[in-house]
Amino acid sequence: MGRLIKKEKTLRNIFIRFVGFMIGFSLLIAGINVALFIYATNTEAIQPANYAESAISENRESLGSTQKVTPEMIPDVSEFGVYTLDGNYEYGSFSRETVKSIWEKYQHGESSLTGSRFLYVIPRDNSVLLISYPLSMQFNDPGLRQLFPDIEMFWLLSFVLEMILLIVILSWNFGSYLGQKISVLQSVSKNIENHNLDFDFGSSDITEINQVLDSLYHMRDGLKASLVSQWKTEKTKQDQISALAHDIKTPLTIVKGNAELLGETDLDHEQSIYQKYMLENAVQMEEYINKLVELSKLDEPQELNFEKVRVKDLIDAIHEQTKGLMVQKNIGLVWQEEDLTNAFIQADGEKLHRGIMNVIGNGVEFTPNQGTLTVMVSKKLKALVLTILDSGDGFSAQALDHGKEQFFKSDTSRTNHKHHGMGLYIADSIIKQHGGQCVLGNGEHGGSVSVTLPLL
Repeated sequence: MGRLIKKEKTLRNIFIRFVGFMIGFSLLIAGINVALFIYATNTEAIQPANYAESAISENRESLGSTQKVTPEMIPDVSEFGVYTLDGNYEYGSFSRETVKSIWEKYQHGESSLTGSRFLYVIPRDNSVLLISYPLSMQFNDPGLRQLFPDIEMFWLLSFVLEMILLIVILSWNFGSYLGQKISVLQSVSKNIENHNLDFDFGSSDITEINQVLDSLYHMRDGLKASLVSQWKTEKTKQDQISALAHDIKTPLTIVKGNAELLGETDLDHEQSIYQKYMLENAVQMEEYINKLVELSKLDEPQELNFEKVRVKDLIDAIHEQTKGLMVQKNIGLVWQEEDLTNAFIQADGEKLHRGIMNVIGNGVEFTPNQGTLTVMVSKKLKALVLTILDSGDGFSAQALDHGKEQFFKSDTSRTNHKHHGMGLYIADSIIKQHGGQCVLGNGEHGGSVSVTLPLL
């Protein structure tokens, strides 16, 4: 089933809409700032740029004729100083640092001071009044004027901050909108990744996303058809292997039985050798067939008989069986075991026992005669850890990557003619079914396999 058809829009239209929102809100912010500025000017909350100059000009005559100039007679945004005609500072509000520089500006006929401040000159009898005033807008409120002496810069920074805030908000909304629309692609990808191919694709109202959805939809159908075909082929192969193994078992049992009966008769030396070859190879063929049957069952869904298993009992049984393997091959066993008296595991005891013995059997197989196999059993946090160390040639780089794969056989001396690439595969499958993991590695003197299983 494909996606539902909705009224669609393109990413280009969405981006144009985003830009439109950006321009529209920018104009709105600019308009609000202009309106606020006009309102503040009309209500005299903000003094115009020439406020001080106009006030001084209006009071020029009184300032020139008054006996003494006081700060109240000067606009509060201005500073003043009364000098004698030869440049001596009599009184005023100039700071000590600026008294001399302002007189020098006057002497040179300069009207511009620092920044946006200018010099206003009013002649008086035997003296001169110099007034420093700003030619810039100012807040009427003294507190605001002190806090924001440069109202133009304040207004500019406010506008820039407002624009930054607008960009952040619109970008966040735009990203959230696109993220929500793209989430359907993530959902589809997750389903395919988990091999869940029986689902309906979600739909989107964005053309480009729907084009990707269509491609994923066709890929899903193709993948589903391929997997179904592969599953059918594998099932047929497994059924054929099981049937063939079952059919071979009957004549093989007859051959093996007759070979054993021949061994009970009087045979000459040459006949005894032939009888021995027949029996050994019959046993080997029986072992191969049992392995094939076991592999075919592993690939089929099976219900495990999980129960609470005492770890000590499980490890003791494995220890006893391992001792028997040592005797058969004449190799030494080093068994190191922590106290497991109160440890329990949720497991199918029989299958887990078989899986671990496959790992140990692999170690025994690659330990040379007179060599040593080391098995360490420990608890780490809430996990049971078994480490099996053999004294063989160790795993090759290829075996470390692929040693747990079905029918893998390394091309190094670690592999012999009795190794069929099934032991570690079976062990890894069973251990994974119990929520554990099997890790291959190399120790100082040979290969190592670490089995980790969760404890209760």
